[in-house]
Amino acid sequence: MAQGKRLHRLTNIRAMAIFMVVLGHSIILYSSAWNLYETSVSAPFLDMLKKIIDIPQMLLFFSLSGYLFVFSHQKKRGILNLVKSKAMRLLVPFLGIGVFWLLPIRLLIHYPGYEGLTIQAFAVKLMTINDVGHLWFLPALFFVFLLSEVILTVAEKIPWVKKHPEVFLCLVAFALYLEGYRIGFGYAPLLSAYNYLLWFSLGYALHIWKDMLKKTYALVPLKWALILVNLVLIGYCVTADSMRLTLSLLMKGLCIINAYGAVPDETCEIVEKIDRNSFGIYLFHSPLIYITYATIPDASPFIVVFLNLVVFGAAAYGLSELVRRTKLKALIGE
Repeated sequence: MAQGKRLHRLTNIRAMAIFMVVLGHSIILYSSAWNLYETSVSAPFLDMLKKIIDIPQMLLFFSLSGYLFVFSHQKKRGILNLVKSKAMRLLVPFLGIGVFWLLPIRLLIHYPGYEGLTIQAFAVKLMTINDVGHLWFLPALFFVFLLSEVILTVAEKIPWVKKHPEVFLCLVAFALYLEGYRIGFGYAPLLSAYNYLLWFSLGYALHIWKDMLKKTYALVPLKWALILVNLVLIGYCVTADSMRLTLSLLMKGLCIINAYGAVPDETCEIVEKIDRNSFGIYLFHSPLIYITYATIPDASPFIVVFLNLVVFGAAAYGLSELVRRTKLKALIGE
């Protein structure tokens, strides 16, 4: 029963994360930090909302992968099996969605940088992760899995750290977060892996420390104090011109810790369906939003966001369900 409840919490977190991603993509046109497409319409509320969403959305996805990686790592199948399984789960969808979904849509809407693009040039974009939109996440996560497996394997062979390899993983991840760019060779997926390994490792550690986390959040005043501190830091982050690294890391870390500590264990059918299709929704949704941005950028934000969030969100959900029932389900990593 306890295991089931933990899985319910993960279901809720994943569904929440994919909703934030879809919403963030749906309103990015109004973000002051994004200028790929321009609009004459000003929407300060949506601009602020996008800044808030940007903080936890991808952190949660990487932390979820870390949390679940405990099960995979404990099976001790070796790095070659890990490479094979994660290549099927991540790199096959990366290539398939890139070639058969992202590329046709961008060509159809005359996306800047893709007009007159040759197959060879697009292949270079894919291999270098240059202007491939949301697909950056897949090779980055692939490298995160490989780095984590190597680091944990090493940790478990060192006498003074083998009792707590999760701590060693977090420390190495923190070092790579700060200095990984020096050995990133300028390769975008590897640099992204160094940037997000820290949050993957935190998810891994929270799984190991789940009993302590549960006891901590059973103390209601402490739970609400942690949530309040997190909200204050988020508010400061999205309004301040700059933020110290320590405060930024504390804010992001609390976002993850609060999610695993405070998100309810109980779930419902619609959340479970969203969770089951979250990967497919992520893959199919983002390219669709460029249709509205390329054709009606100056329309009412209500119309643009409704089309992106509700219509295209439902389309991405439906495509995910449809593909799962065909022989093409490898496109969504299944």
